[in-house]
Amino acid sequence: MALILNHFYSSALTECNSMTIIAPVETWPDRKFPVLWLLPPVGMDHTAWQRHTWIEEMAEKKGILVVMPDMKLSYGLDMKYGFAYEKMLTQELPELIADYFPVDLNNQMIIGVKEGGYAALRAAFRHPKQYQMAASYSCGSLTEERVPEELHKQVENAFGTRKLEELRGTEYDLNTLFENLPLEKHGEISLKICLEYSKEDTYAASAEILAEKLKHRPVVKQRIRVSEHEMNWKQWMDALEREEIG
Repeated sequence: MALILNHFYSSALTECNSMTIIAPVETWPDRKFPVLWLLPPVGMDHTAWQRHTWIEEMAEKKGILVVMPDMKLSYGLDMKYGFAYEKMLTQELPELIADYFPVDLNNQMIIGVKEGGYAALRAAFRHPKQYQMAASYSCGSLTEERVPEELHKQVENAFGTRKLEELRGTEYDLNTLFENLPLEKHGEISLKICLEYSKEDTYAASAEILAEKLKHRPVVKQRIRVSEHEMNWKQWMDALEREEIG
């Protein structure tokens, strides 16, 4: 098992950034690895999933390459007042990973927690042919939420406004992006979408709204689960293990 802390220069960010990579190359020596992108909640860095879960054991068992990039306070966006993290995540890093490892970029999955869940779904909804599966745990579209005052500055830097409800119907609204996902020739959406949340979660309201939209568009492959209690890292990792990955 290779656990790699990678510091790289990002042309998208025009500065150095970091990511943690789990590569089970000894266990799967001849494999072209599916790639799992894991995004943390806002304010946590590229070590969050490694420190709080048993993701290494899962990567080795399933034979997947796990990439955990540092997304800073970007919410997965090309920030209004900041740097181009969406470009880094969706364009730059896949090419970089393919240079380092034998990966199958036709089999990419992206999953995130809370604000990272929003970022994961937004990346997949804007680039649906790039990912086989996308999942959000404990979050829906942040445009349905009122963020607390202490987050106003970072939200404004990322989105350009503190009032996220003003962004409904725009490229920042997951509900709008989902409704506009294109159908394939067989009349379905190729991207599998997974949503897991609790009604006690911080962003439960928006998660529930998105879940209803998923249910009413039967052409999408989906998995929706509502937990009984507020979710934490254990529940998020349990949710990840329920996904069909690898």
